[in-house]
Amino acid sequence: MVIPIYDRTGVVAEAIHSVLTQSFVNFELLLVCDGSPPQTRAVVEQYRDHRQVRIHHFAQSSGNACRARNHGVMMAAGEFVAFLDSDDIAAESRLERSYYYLLREGVDLVGGAIEYLVEDESNRQFENGQIGFTSEKVTYQHLLEQNMLSICTVAVRRSWLLRYGQFRKKMRYREDHELWLRLARNGCSIHNVPEVFAKYRIHQGNAELGYLKDDDHWFKQALTLHKMPYRPEIEASGVEEELSL
Repeated sequence: MVIPIYDRTGVVAEAIHSVLTQSFVNFELLLVCDGSPPQTRAVVEQYRDHRQVRIHHFAQSSGNACRARNHGVMMAAGEFVAFLDSDDIAAESRLERSYYYLLREGVDLVGGAIEYLVEDESNRQFENGQIGFTSEKVTYQHLLEQNMLSICTVAVRRSWLLRYGQFRKKMRYREDHELWLRLARNGCSIHNVPEVFAKYRIHQGNAELGYLKDDDHWFKQALTLHKMPYRPEIEASGVEEELSL
């Protein structure tokens, strides 16, 4: 499980705890801090000695979660990689059920439903406890119309990410949608599950709120960029300084 972290001092411990208390025990938790402030790094460092946790710190923020997620993918040792954002909460059986469906359906990527955890007023109309789900069947043609997968519920075979690329840093929004499109276009099989895999937190600090007004632009970018090969040397944005801790 990969959790990218920036400034989530108040809720990141809850996200981490939701992973460390999973019903499925054969996993590693990769915490990647993307230029996090000292207070957030201090919370993360409390888990340094946990046998299932590995931590990496970047000294400077990259501006979105792509670099941290990508670094977590490269750190990972397992066959599958699951994603959770630092302000969301994994359902207790998330990893167990993901693994079950990956094997039962024989697919490369599994997603699930989300439960909205509404904490304050927002410009999106969601109710606390509302369930978000699209369809069990997710194809390339479906994804050309809309993003049908919530990243906080996705688990995918790591080999697909190594072969066809990871999150494009130039995508400031819909970066996950562009990745799902790219994978599906290349034959990645997807199954979506109507089980709640995570609680998705709605609050004023949601990073995507700043990009909603430009959603049409990022949708068009996703539709264009996913057809282009992912080249790590081009996607990398300069030398990334790391903290030695």
